[in-house]
Amino acid sequence: MSSEIAIKVKNLSKCYLIYDKPRDRLMQMLMRRRKKYYREFWALKDVSYEVKKGETVGIIGRNGSGKSTLLQIICGTLTPNSGSIQTAGRIAALLELGSGFNPEFTGYENVYLNASLLGLTKEEIDARYDNIVSFADIGDFIGQPVKTYSSGMYLRLAFAVIVHVDADILIVDEALAVGDSFFQAKCMSRMKQIVESGTTILLVSHDIDSIKALCKRTLWLDQGVGKMFGDTADVSRAYGQDWIKHANAQHLFASGQLDETKNSKPHELIDCNNSATNLRYSERSGTGQARYIAFQGFCGNELFDVSPLKFGSSLRIVCLIEIKEKCKQIIVALHIKDRNNQHLVGLNTGATIGLFDRTWLPGERFQVEFQLPVRLQAGRYSITALLSSMDDVNQYSDVNIVDWLEDIGVFEVAVRNPFPLCDWVEIDHDIKFSVFKTAC
Repeated sequence: MSSEIAIKVKNLSKCYLIYDKPRDRLMQMLMRRRKKYYREFWALKDVSYEVKKGETVGIIGRNGSGKSTLLQIICGTLTPNSGSIQTAGRIAALLELGSGFNPEFTGYENVYLNASLLGLTKEEIDARYDNIVSFADIGDFIGQPVKTYSSGMYLRLAFAVIVHVDADILIVDEALAVGDSFFQAKCMSRMKQIVESGTTILLVSHDIDSIKALCKRTLWLDQGVGKMFGDTADVSRAYGQDWIKHANAQHLFASGQLDETKNSKPHELIDCNNSATNLRYSERSGTGQARYIAFQGFCGNELFDVSPLKFGSSLRIVCLIEIKEKCKQIIVALHIKDRNNQHLVGLNTGATIGLFDRTWLPGERFQVEFQLPVRLQAGRYSITALLSSMDDVNQYSDVNIVDWLEDIGVFEVAVRNPFPLCDWVEIDHDIKFSVFKTAC
């Protein structure tokens, strides 16, 4: 293995034998190979990828896609059926809530137990102990048996230990979405520090925004198969489109709607001003009940993709939508994304009277115009356009995706002068200034 590679996985496969009844396991032992009393479940099938030293790689996929199995094989707690795995350096892993903890021990004792299992000496733990306890922030509970802890306190302590181990390879499985919002923010800040320190990191999460924020490359697992591995922006975009297709599979047109979802060619359509324009996008999906048929952005009288926009200028985005099938409770939304495909700013029509509260019929068209100030850091941005329906759903997470277009618009923002923006987004705000005392 190259000295530049921290993890090398080659043709990795893992199969579990599934028995429908307990007696089938016994019968298989007695019958040996003469008859099969089990079903094969391949958690991993011929997965290959490499992680460079100092690289942060994400792993995404639906539940049951093989993510945890892959991490356990890398850590050595599972043995593959075939393939090979090579790692370079000390590995620290947080794979399961409180793994490596003894419930009868106090938090203090478990810090030493868990850290020693991760390879630290007593002297090294002594030097880090105060920082670990401060990070966990569980107060006097550090002296209580961990069996009395809540699940949040359990993971606070476990995460605090693992991020202070200074391992060569850090593996984290779904640990950034626990605890209160303050602790989650602290976890993200600490993870970014570890990324910048040059530690190799494997991060599994269903929170795509966390993956985009921390990982340059991402592996997408689907039913045990490595479906895609590459730049995080590209993988997350493809994964999101696949999720939409599965979520709305029952609504897709039988007349070839699925074939059109990956059409990235421009379509000559009529825009909101009745002049010819190109509707461009990198990916498209949705039920097709309604469709964007024109989209354009303006800064003043100029198209927003002609020249870099000045900070504070007004951006006007106009959308034209056509109804294909009867639908209601329609919401029009836009997401502005950075170069890593991470959503920064969102706009939506919400419960707008006359749009959300009416039933739309085939052939009807309507126009939506958004206007907002440009308060973004200098750089290149793209827009995702979304049509959704809240009809027959109880919560927004179950919304029906009607039309979803990635990268429908692209624009640039110029450097803000004389004070360049330090954060990605600066919200519109007022400033009050008062002088209480002047010098004599």
